[in-house]
Amino acid sequence: MKARLLLGCLLLIFTEQTFAQRWDMGAWIGGANYFGDLNTHTSFRFTNPGGGLFARYNFDNRVSVRFNINAGHVWADDQYSSDYYEWTRNLGFSSYLYEAGGQFEFNFMPYDNSFTNTYAEKHNYSPYIFAGWSIFHFNPTAKYNGERMQLQPLGTEGQGYPQYPDLKKYKRTSSAFVFGGGIKFRASKKLGVQIEGGVRKTYTDYLDDVSGVYADPIVLLHEGGEMVAFLADPSSAVVSEPVGAADKMRGDNSKSDDYFLFGVGFIYTLKSYKCPYQK
Repeated sequence: MKARLLLGCLLLIFTEQTFAQRWDMGAWIGGANYFGDLNTHTSFRFTNPGGGLFARYNFDNRVSVRFNINAGHVWADDQYSSDYYEWTRNLGFSSYLYEAGGQFEFNFMPYDNSFTNTYAEKHNYSPYIFAGWSIFHFNPTAKYNGERMQLQPLGTEGQGYPQYPDLKKYKRTSSAFVFGGGIKFRASKKLGVQIEGGVRKTYTDYLDDVSGVYADPIVLLHEGGEMVAFLADPSSAVVSEPVGAADKMRGDNSKSDDYFLFGVGFIYTLKSYKCPYQK
């Protein structure tokens, strides 16, 4: 019986050293913002709610790796642009984002993770940076006659139409390089708070459904119908002459779209359990 208890204690001690207190679990809430063809001036006017969950494994008091799932809502609209051409273009979009990813973190100060050597220098706060990768899903929409329509199936730049055989419909799942920074605080042995912001440099230019040039409006009208033709070029709602002539610049396809997540996170460090044989 004692041998079994001792074996159980050894397993518990091993688990404590390799699992408990090296893992943080948490949740964050904050905002999401988009930068791209419909927000060329890096405006934060279009900030909407965002949030997520994360798990962090601390290798020591400097380096850690974390895994996260996040969600947010991004949007933009040319009607708020101070640029006259963008205002007359009159494009807009809205999309929910769903993201999963992982990043490495580096603390600039030896941060108190509650498991490191008691006598080692450590602080109950530290600025930090992070970098990694994510996969995300998006689905741009716009309103037509008061109803929100999904834009990708419509081929607003001619994607999927026989007149444009080289234009394929874009995928609504893409990846992004993630980087950012923040500061974390140890409130107690088990609880902490972090404030951070991170940029997502995506590998798609269609987060907003805008990338290249206008398709021929006659083709869109005949092949897709009045709704597709209008959503591809809604400028007629604000000016007398539509601006969307065939092959005229609609967006800037030399740059991909980006989004930014920021907020406050609440951290819980997993509790360890001591064996009766431990002092």
